[in-house]
Amino acid sequence: MTGYALNVLALCAAVGATAGAFAIPRIADMLLSRAYLRSYTWWYRCLDDFAHYRDVCPDRLPRQNEKGTAGAVGIWLADCRSQALKGALTHERAEALREAGIDVGKGASTRSEVEQQRRCSFSPRPWQRAVLAAAMALWFAAQPLFGVPWHQGALLCVCGVAMASGVVCDLRARMIPLECCAALLVAGGAYQLLRHGSAGIAEGAVAAAAVLAVCWTANRIARKSGGSVGFGDIRCMTALAFACGPATLLGAAACYVSACAVSLAGMLAHRLGRRDGIPMAPFLSIWLAVGTTVLG
Repeated sequence: MTGYALNVLALCAAVGATAGAFAIPRIADMLLSRAYLRSYTWWYRCLDDFAHYRDVCPDRLPRQNEKGTAGAVGIWLADCRSQALKGALTHERAEALREAGIDVGKGASTRSEVEQQRRCSFSPRPWQRAVLAAAMALWFAAQPLFGVPWHQGALLCVCGVAMASGVVCDLRARMIPLECCAALLVAGGAYQLLRHGSAGIAEGAVAAAAVLAVCWTANRIARKSGGSVGFGDIRCMTALAFACGPATLLGAAACYVSACAVSLAGMLAHRLGRRDGIPMAPFLSIWLAVGTTVLG
C-alpha cells in the first residue's frame, strides 16, 4: 500500500473518529428528544380520538383496516396492547388506558413518564465516546480500503452516521427515530443509483416491498403474543432493503443469524427469557455493512 493510500485511510479514520466521538452523541440526543415529543403527542392525541370514537360507537372497538381516523386509532390500540404485553408502557399511559376502558392487564408498565423522558436523552460516558469513535473510524476507513469510489463512499458514510445514531437511540430508549431511517433511505438509495443504476433502485424497491410484506404478516401472527415488529424496526429494515438492493437477502440473513446467536447465548446464560426482546439496531448495522461495503 502506497504512502498516499495510507494517508487517505488515516484521514478517513480521523474524520470517522471525530464524527463518532462528538457528532453522533449530539445527533442521538437531539433525535431522542424529538422522538419522545412526537410519540407523546401522537399517543395522547390517539387516546382523545379513541374516546370520541367510543362516544359514537360505544359497542365496538376501532380496527386497523378501517378508513381515516378510526383506522389510525385501531393501529394505536393494537400497538398499546403489544406494548402492554411487553411491559413497555409508562405508568401514566397504562392508567389512562384503564380509565378509557381498555384492559391492559398487570405488569403493563415498568416506569413513569418522567423516567421515560429521561431515557430519551443521551449524555455519553468516555468509554461510550471511545466505542463510537472506534466504530466510525473503521467504517469511514473501510470505504477506501474496499475500493469504494469517493462519491459512493461519502454516501455510505452518511448511512453509517445515521445507523450509528439509530443504534445509540435503540440501546438507550428502544426506539429508532424516523430521521435515521429517512437518512438511510435517501443516502442508501443514492448509493444504489450510483453503484448499480436503475436496476439497483428497482431491486431495492422490490426488496423494500418484500420486507414490508413480511413484517405485516409477522405482526398479524405475533401481535397477540407481544412479539410484533416495532414501527422503528420496520422503517429501518425497509430503508436498509432499499439501500442494499441486490444484496438485501444476504444482509438480512447476516443480521438475523447474529441476532439469533446473541439471543440463544442470552437464554443459555439465563440472561434472556423466551419472550424477552432485544434492541435490533446493532444487528441491523450488520445488515448495512454486509449489504453495502462487503457485498453491495
